[in-house]
Amino acid sequence: MHTFSGLILSFSDLLTVAALLMLFIGRLFFSEERAKRLFPKLSLIVSVLYIIVTLSHSTISKSFSSPLFTTYNSGLLNLKLILMSCSVVIFSIVILTNIYKTLPSYIYIFLFGIINSIIICLSANHFLPLILGLELYTFSVCFLMLINSDKNNSRIWVVRFLLASYAATAVLLYGISLYYSGSGSLSFLKIKFDTSFSAVVGGALVISALLFKVGVAPFHAWMIDIYEKASFSLIMFFDTIWKFFVFFIFIRFFKFLLIGYHSQIQTFLELVSVLSMIIGAIMPISQNKIKKFVAYSSVGHAGFVISVFAIANEISELRFAILYVFTYSLASLCFFTALFNIKKYCEIVTFNDLSGLMNNSPILGGCITGSMFAMIGIPPFVNFFAKLQILEAQIYTRHYAVLIVSIIYSLMSVVYTAKAISKIFQPRVTEYKTIKHNITIYFAFFTIISFSIFYYAVEEWFTEIITGI
Repeated sequence: MHTFSGLILSFSDLLTVAALLMLFIGRLFFSEERAKRLFPKLSLIVSVLYIIVTLSHSTISKSFSSPLFTTYNSGLLNLKLILMSCSVVIFSIVILTNIYKTLPSYIYIFLFGIINSIIICLSANHFLPLILGLELYTFSVCFLMLINSDKNNSRIWVVRFLLASYAATAVLLYGISLYYSGSGSLSFLKIKFDTSFSAVVGGALVISALLFKVGVAPFHAWMIDIYEKASFSLIMFFDTIWKFFVFFIFIRFFKFLLIGYHSQIQTFLELVSVLSMIIGAIMPISQNKIKKFVAYSSVGHAGFVISVFAIANEISELRFAILYVFTYSLASLCFFTALFNIKKYCEIVTFNDLSGLMNNSPILGGCITGSMFAMIGIPPFVNFFAKLQILEAQIYTRHYAVLIVSIIYSLMSVVYTAKAISKIFQPRVTEYKTIKHNITIYFAFFTIISFSIFYYAVEEWFTEIITGI
């Protein structure tokens, strides 16, 4: 019975892959109007089928392992169901309100692709579906980049993004091939990691490829380039969902490298962490452009998260990393939600463009101020608790070099954030019309406050997920 349930669950994951490929191919042959009609309906049907099948066969034994996909714990299963339920809600709203007539067809491929590629990677117990999920994830992002009024410019950035991503994938594949040469298998359950050359070098290559996708130093140049030229919606995606997901995959892979076998790799991660935090502490100080400011500060935040992997001795400690990324993502979403409201009324390029905002719209000014303080972990915001746990872990493991750099980085982030926020309180040289806000501001800020209150419940949930992947 467990074997049958496992095969059914594997089939449901493959069904989402097939549906996603149909959307990719269909966009080549269908007209824009026909794609708008069909894509939301197909996405909704597949999402509902996935939920029904998963709920009907969710009693899979931990001892069972399908060739490619499996789910080992209830926390991970609930996460997959939440993601697919979000897909059902989104496409139901799109169909019932006839929004699909006004949105480009690319947006449906992006939404369905992102949700399902994440689920594929979460379900994978083999390198092949993991790579498949990562590449579908990367390819789906391209459709978000194509939703741009300047089509020629958007296509250039899609090509550049794909070249950078596939360069990292080539390194990833080479690292995986080294694992295969040593173990003869690509299954997570059969690969044995030791101190052999193929294991150490393979691990370093895979880790480097994932670090490249995250955009930490010294692999950050391409990410800064994307941030500088991209729209705010694309930057918001890279700063939240993209990094949160890649770090989740990083944790899934790193549990095999951990503990005690690969001190060389953890030393490498320590150097990457320190370098990233140094860049994240120095470069934003001189940045007045919002996009470059967010880009460089994001490098520092990613480096702070990598410090957890550099010091971890147990897999459960990696929850600090995913909690920090999660809470940072919430604050970043709130920040960009406020920018979207302001962008309707005036062009935003630098922080000088936000001058006078506190007088014009105290709600939006307070939202930007609060979200930026939440991003750097100022109490009582939720990210403070996550940052404090990482600092405590650095003290407990006696990694004093990383601790000192982390403290300096945290202090410097307060300095450059305060400098940027001060522009909001300054009088504006030229007057502009009154800026109004909508209900999304209240929802975004309410989300941050809610997770601040229920932080330890969220921590328990992530601990359950991480220890079981």
